[in-house]
Amino acid sequence: MKPVSSLVPSFGFSADRMRPDENIAAWRAAISTFFDVDELAAGEPGSFQAEVRSYAMGSVLFGLARASGQHFRRDTRTIARSGVDHVIIQSYVSGGYHGTAGARPIRVTAGDICVLDLAQTLETWASPFENLTLVVPRPMLDARLLQTQHLHGLVLTGDSPLTALLARHLHALLDYAPRMSFEECQAVVEGTISLVSACIRGEIERRDAESITPAESSLFRIRQYIEAQLSSADLNADSVATHFGLSRTSLYRLFAPLGGVADYIRSRRLHHAFFDLAGSRNTRISEVARRWQLGTDAHFARSFKAAYGISPRVAREAAGLGSQHHESDADTGLSTLTRWMRGIAPPRAE
Repeated sequence: MKPVSSLVPSFGFSADRMRPDENIAAWRAAISTFFDVDELAAGEPGSFQAEVRSYAMGSVLFGLARASGQHFRRDTRTIARSGVDHVIIQSYVSGGYHGTAGARPIRVTAGDICVLDLAQTLETWASPFENLTLVVPRPMLDARLLQTQHLHGLVLTGDSPLTALLARHLHALLDYAPRMSFEECQAVVEGTISLVSACIRGEIERRDAESITPAESSLFRIRQYIEAQLSSADLNADSVATHFGLSRTSLYRLFAPLGGVADYIRSRRLHHAFFDLAGSRNTRISEVARRWQLGTDAHFARSFKAAYGISPRVAREAAGLGSQHHESDADTGLSTLTRWMRGIAPPRAE
């Protein structure tokens, strides 16, 4: 037997051990960093019920959820309040949902696995369901996949052998997680992320009926370079072209599917600025604009609102509301998943 202190931290609750109002409160608090919810058990014969079992497995979070039907929303205010930039992979054991992931229609049924980007919006209506959820910090997938920002709403259908393989792995992970030490889970997590990445790549290649092209491979390397240089005042289309020995025409051709290299750099800088503001109510807006080379305060505000539909000030205020909510819940233990979600976030630039 392993000593309890060496096991991975766990958290959970079950409807059969709580009053209905306590169960609803526990569910809302547990998923507040993910989604806002309403229409709980609407049109269903019984009252709302939810169960959660979760494990903090070092650099990722993993767990099971069972719940009645409901309406899920994640808008820009929810994103700002949550202050996290992760990708989640969900395997649906039963039930499912339909709606939109960003601008993409999405439908998930039992047996499917979906990929959701917590930096993007979502609105879905779910039937009663059971799913397994893996929460992965974006950098872990960025190192293995092309264009993770375009994975939002990707569905791996249950009739695919790769989907079935990944689902079985996640079930095994749930079975062994309660008995796994923190040291043991490190190697398991690396293998799990590699398998997730391989299955996603397989689905993309199957869907596109082709492997990654040399141009896509070049784009991947250039995107990695841009990401590392975003805070540099010297980063622009010319400096990128010079670094990779490309003509401006060749560089523009590579980035045409992403809206152009200048727009791509600006969008990535705005992305980081968004999560800097969402992560702290004490961050000065002018400091964030300077850190990510986004121009004057007025120019930054216009660009930010055009990208996210809210002002930088509203994003920062939402972070304050989120912090107050988490602090008020601290004594109840219902903000455990929120603390874990923020705990696995990569460090922010200073």
